[in-house]
Amino acid sequence: MTRAFGFGNALKFNLAFCAATVSAFAAAPARSTWVSPGSDGKLVYRATPAGDRIMDFSYAGYMGGGVALPDVPVKITVKPSGGADDTKAIQEAIDRVAAMPLNGGFRGAIQLAPGTFNCTSTLNVSTSGIVLRGSGSAGAGRSTLQLTGSPHNAIAVRGSSSSRDRSATRVRARTTIADAYVGSGASSFTVVDAKGFAVGDTLHIERPVTEAWVEFMRMHDLTRDGKPQTWMRTGSTTAAERRIVAIAGNRFTLDVPLSDSFDGKYLNPPGTAVLAVEPPSRVQQVGIERLHIESPPQEISHTAGHFTALRLTGEDCWVRDVVIDETMNSVAVGGRRITLERVTVNRKAKHQGASKPAEFAPNGTQVLLDRCAVNADNVWFVATGAGVSGPMVALNCDFRGNGRAESHQRWSTGMLYDNCRAPDGGIELRNRGAMGSGHGWSMGWGVIWNCTTKEYLIQNPPGALNWLIGSTGHSGVSPRPFGSGPNLAVGTEDAHGTRVAPASLYLAQLQERLGPQALANIGYGPGGATIAGAASTSRLGAALPAENLAIDRPVLTSNMRGGDRRFGGWQALDRNLATYWATDDGVTNATLELDTEGAVEANAIELVEAVPGQVKRYRVEGFTDSAWRLLAEGTTIGDRKRHRFPRVTVWKLKLTILEAVPYAAIGTLGLYLETSPTS
Repeated sequence: MTRAFGFGNALKFNLAFCAATVSAFAAAPARSTWVSPGSDGKLVYRATPAGDRIMDFSYAGYMGGGVALPDVPVKITVKPSGGADDTKAIQEAIDRVAAMPLNGGFRGAIQLAPGTFNCTSTLNVSTSGIVLRGSGSAGAGRSTLQLTGSPHNAIAVRGSSSSRDRSATRVRARTTIADAYVGSGASSFTVVDAKGFAVGDTLHIERPVTEAWVEFMRMHDLTRDGKPQTWMRTGSTTAAERRIVAIAGNRFTLDVPLSDSFDGKYLNPPGTAVLAVEPPSRVQQVGIERLHIESPPQEISHTAGHFTALRLTGEDCWVRDVVIDETMNSVAVGGRRITLERVTVNRKAKHQGASKPAEFAPNGTQVLLDRCAVNADNVWFVATGAGVSGPMVALNCDFRGNGRAESHQRWSTGMLYDNCRAPDGGIELRNRGAMGSGHGWSMGWGVIWNCTTKEYLIQNPPGALNWLIGSTGHSGVSPRPFGSGPNLAVGTEDAHGTRVAPASLYLAQLQERLGPQALANIGYGPGGATIAGAASTSRLGAALPAENLAIDRPVLTSNMRGGDRRFGGWQALDRNLATYWATDDGVTNATLELDTEGAVEANAIELVEAVPGQVKRYRVEGFTDSAWRLLAEGTTIGDRKRHRFPRVTVWKLKLTILEAVPYAAIGTLGLYLETSPTS
């Protein structure tokens, strides 16, 4: 079924593709040899002989993972002027809220009313505790930032020029790692001298780039067009930011596991420096949400001046429910503990040139891309930069087009692709050789978990692993680019072509660390807002996730808003969050009827309003035993409503809107057979 390519293709990812095999897991789950549920339901990790293991990625995201994004009260509302430039009015509102006092970590939200705001320059948020919120990212009631004038970025979130994210200006204590080897995934290490360090200190763990290590990685002989290429400059460092949570003698325990290994054989001298520093001064608790950002189509190379959507460097910040049309190099993130939730980039204009723009660049630590999407050709869906220390996670993301998600250059570590899809593209964790400016080995200790793509190119660097686990798609081989061979070693494949338990590695790790409520807080699992493959089935017990049996079923509707196919009934039966079935204003007794294409057993339905609060009364019926049977009814839906009922066999399902003001907008009609002792 063809969708309107540029209209609100944000991912509404109920994980049907993931949860479809949950029943099979319960009977005889496939298991990874690297991470799998033990007999007690807890995750069991396999380590390499040196002690490396898949890291705990669950620390990625706002406030370190498992914390609900806040709902900040509105202080100022801005309406579109209808004129040529609304930038000043919006910026003045941001600045007014910035001058307000903090209350519980927040100053307040700026609400953009529905309509189009023409913006000729960048909107800047440089003070903590501010939310810039639209009235919606799709549909007639959305708030659009229409980028006009010379190419520019739409929104910048970062500190003032005196407090941008940077290395700390003052080092309070300094030592080096004493262990001969610290494995990737480790949460502690021993230092030469713990004097001057204290629990709570911010650490910069600076891993040196030595000649010995560069040669060990076989990156000392890069050439392009007969000229030497520098992969990483000897004498430079890559840095991981962590906090000390415990000190025992000279042993430090960290708040977040390490995403890289530290082998003294190649790093000494000078050794890995451990610095207690003043924490970087970043903006905190800033949110961008419920917005539509649009630029003119850009059928150009990204090396030319172009419109971008968002540049965010901060700590404990978020972006949610944002649809972005036609920008390039759209979203770049730096800092720490950032969540991007349901952010979609759509590009109709074809990028020109072999070098590609990166639509998502998660170049911070503890960054979570959750239910994000890209619909574009000839782009990097996701691309990391140089020397980024994870965890970085792309969870339940949907990438459409002939692009790639990849680690782009110069040794970033700790990236997880979890239940992501790229049916016409791929994911790469590889040696890029002399590509670019000598990008070389781009990723170490990366994991691809239960993903579905057309193809993968996963390679193991010397002394490190990249894992391809439980995923479907062709796994290719390649020599180092611009070389004649031999092909480089294929990454560490496990259960290729067969999905494994737990269905989601990130969600399983999060539940194990913080409990089921952490999943609910971010919209997953028992009591959560989205049906999802969470932790191992043995731990979820009676609340197993289920496949959405309504996805892409044949559908008839009695009314379609304005006769526009963008508001057709099938839009409530797809996996896109921003597409929905909508009725004309004032229409009552509107029906959406789907054919299950055969007898289907079910015991639950789910309803999601695209514009919460408009539906005032509704009912849902199933066609069974040659008659319509009432399954559920209610007076409100809101963001999401779940109804459960005794198991029944249905041939059709009908939603009737009995009252809505001013119109009904249904983002999801889901039908499920949940596994429980009573179903």
